[in-house]
Amino acid sequence: MKETTFNQTGILPFERGLWNRAWFIILLCLVFVEVDWELVPLTMFPFIFIFPVMLAAWNRSLLFTMVCGGALSLTRLTHQFIFDRAPDTANEFTAALIRFFVLMLLAALTHQLGRQSRQLRKRVQALEGMLPICSFCKCIRNEKEEWVQLENYISGHSKAIFTHGLCPDCATRHYGDYAPKKP
Repeated sequence: MKETTFNQTGILPFERGLWNRAWFIILLCLVFVEVDWELVPLTMFPFIFIFPVMLAAWNRSLLFTMVCGGALSLTRLTHQFIFDRAPDTANEFTAALIRFFVLMLLAALTHQLGRQSRQLRKRVQALEGMLPICSFCKCIRNEKEEWVQLENYISGHSKAIFTHGLCPDCATRHYGDYAPKKP
């Protein structure tokens, strides 16, 4: 049975469409900022920021993700200074730093996981499925539309190393009189 989370090319649902566009991630961050501003009296960690940061980290560059995460972590601090009559500056800065470092750690780990996932998927796709092979010389057409020897292709896409030998049937067929006789 096929895996239902992948499409035909192996791309996850949140890697295509709007989900991986920078403008959509920024819009999503703004929506979550608005929701967070409505929930500001709650003094918990803004868990709603985790979703856009992870989405950005999986699909975009780490720099873009860190800018988004940094901006999100500063929104609550900004809200406190704008609307709170007597903000507790030390506590607010400490909370903002904690939010920032938690979101940055989450961004870095998610970015690394996304990169490894894409590399693994690319490697698996290269090693499975149908390979175009010449019926005469057994060369394989690679991703660049070049024909390469079977041994070179497999060695380049895996950790396999080839040694050559001669099977008894080929020895008899090609070297008839010189081939060792079968017992």
